Amino acid sequence: MESENVRNEWRYRGLLRAIPKMRAMRVIPLALTLLMGVMTDAGAQSGSSTVVVRARGAAGGESISLRVDNANVATWTLTTSYQTFSATTTLAGNVSVAFTNDGGSRDAQVDYIIVNGETRQSENQSVNTGLYANGRCGGGSNSEWMHCNGAISYGALANSANSIVVRARGTAGTESVSLRIDNTTVATWTMTTSLQNYSASTNLNGAITVAFTNDATGRDVQVDYIVVNGTTRQAEAQTYNTGVYANGSCGGGSLSEWLHCNGVIGFGNVSGGGGSGPGLPAFFVGNITTNGSVRSDFTQYWNQLTPENEGKWGSVEATRDVYNWSGLDAAYNYAVQHNIPFKQHTFVWGNQAPGWINGLSASEQAAEIEEWIRDYCARYPKTAMIDVVNEATPGHAPAAYAQNAFGSNWIIRSFQLARQYCPNAVLILNDYNVLSWDTDKFIQMATPAVNAGVVDALGAQGHGLEGQSLSSIQSKLNQVAALGLPIYITEYDVARTNDQEQLAIMQSQFPLFYNHPSVAGITLWGYVVGSTWVNGSGLIQSNGTKRPAMTWLMNYLGR
Repeated sequence: MESENVRNEWRYRGLLRAIPKMRAMRVIPLALTLLMGVMTDAGAQSGSSTVVVRARGAAGGESISLRVDNANVATWTLTTSYQTFSATTTLAGNVSVAFTNDGGSRDAQVDYIIVNGETRQSENQSVNTGLYANGRCGGGSNSEWMHCNGAISYGALANSANSIVVRARGTAGTESVSLRIDNTTVATWTMTTSLQNYSASTNLNGAITVAFTNDATGRDVQVDYIVVNGTTRQAEAQTYNTGVYANGSCGGGSLSEWLHCNGVIGFGNVSGGGGSGPGLPAFFVGNITTNGSVRSDFTQYWNQLTPENEGKWGSVEATRDVYNWSGLDAAYNYAVQHNIPFKQHTFVWGNQAPGWINGLSASEQAAEIEEWIRDYCARYPKTAMIDVVNEATPGHAPAAYAQNAFGSNWIIRSFQLARQYCPNAVLILNDYNVLSWDTDKFIQMATPAVNAGVVDALGAQGHGLEGQSLSSIQSKLNQVAALGLPIYITEYDVARTNDQEQLAIMQSQFPLFYNHPSVAGITLWGYVVGSTWVNGSGLIQSNGTKRPAMTWLMNYLGR
C-alpha cells in the first residue's frame, strides 16, 4: 500500500482537478501560473507538507517553479490546458509560484494552490510581480495571470504535523494503549489508574483508532476523549467500538468510553472524515457500459468506466459458487488497456443480489459476502473505486442479508472486508436522492461509517434532478460535503426528450458539479439514445450523432 503522504498527495490532486473547469480560459492561465510558481522554505519542519499547483500556459512551454522563501522545491513545464502539479517538502516559509521563461506569447495562469489541503486562490493574493498592469510588469495584483517573469506569493507554509491528545486511564494501571492512524502505530502508552493526557504528533492523515492491546483479568481501559488539532471527539459519541463488552460479547455495543477486551474505538479521520484507503484517481467525467459492452467510441468521450449491471452480485453469481465473470472481464480489461479508472458497481446492495443468499443462515451469509468480495478483489486488483454499499438509506434498498449476517454494524463490516481484500481501491458509500429528498436521511445513515474511518468517499446519484432548483442542489451538496469526504456524482443523467430542455438543464447543473471543490469525479449513467436506464437521457444516437447537450458537454470538457 502507498504511504500516507503519497495517499494525501493524490487526494489533493484529485480534489484540485474537481475545481472550476467551466471557466476554461481562466483555469488554463491559472494552471500555468501555479505550475510556474515558486515555493521557498525558511527551514526544516518536523514533517512534510504537500503543495498542489493548478496551472496552464497560454502558449505551452512556459516554465514555473514552486518556491519556499528562496529555495526551489519543484519546476514544471506547462501545457495549454489546466494540469495539476504536486510537490512535497519539509521546508517552511513563504510559498510562491514563479514564472521564469517569459518570451513571445508565453503567459502563465495559476488557478490556485493547495497547501496541506487548504486551497489558496491566486486572485485573492495581493503580491503578484508577474502581472502586466498599469503599463508595467508587477503593476497590479489579485490576478491568476503572470505575463512577465515574476511570482505570485501565497503566504506561509506552516508545519503540517497533526496534534492528537488522548485522555484515558486504566482500572489496574498496567494497561497498554496505542494510538493508530490506519494500520500505523503512532504512539503506545502504559495507563495509570487516574485520567491523564497522552500527546502525539503525526503527519499521517488516515482513520484514527485508540487500541487496547493487553487485556487480562482486572484490566480495562476508559478513554474519555481525544483532541485532534484542537477539536474534541468524545469516546461515547463514537459508533465503532470493538473492545466494549456488551450483549454477551466483546464488540457487542458502541457509544461507550470503555474497552473491556482487546479492541479499538474509531474516532474518524484526522482531517474530519474517513479515508483509510489510497489516493483518489485524477478528476474524471466517465460513463457506463452500453447493453453489456463497451462501445468503440467510449474513450472519445469519457475517461472513466463503470459496468452498468455486469458487476452486480446477482449478475456474477446467480448460482451459488458458479461465477460468470465474462461481462466484468470485458469492461475491466478495456479500462486497464486504455488506462482509465475502473469503478466496481456494486458489492452489497438490497437489489440485484443472488436470490439464494436470502435462504442462508447468518453465518453462511457472512461467509458468502466475504467470499464474493475476496474473489472479486483477487481477480481485479487494479480496480480504482468500488461502490461498496449501495442505497443503504432506510426506505431505499438496504441489503437485508448483510444486516442479518453482520447485525447493526453491517455497513461498517462490509467496508472493512472491502478494505481487507481491495486495499488499493477508493471505497464509496453510494445512494440516490442524496441531492433532493433524502439528504438528511443519507447523512444520518452515513455518519457512523464515516466516523469509523472506513469510508473513503461518498457517492451521490444524479438521477431525477431535472426539476430541482440549482440553489437547492448546491445547498444539499454542501450539506453532504460537510461530512468531510470527497464526493462522486454518480449515475448522472438528464432525462428530457426535448433537445433544448436537456441542453438547458445540462448547461445549468453540470458546471455546479464540475466546479464544486468536494466533487472528485462525475459518472454519467449511459449516453446512447435507446440504451439508457431512463427514457430521454441519451446524449448521442446509435450512429454517433450528438444531441445538443452532448455537443455542449464535449466543448465544455475540451473533448
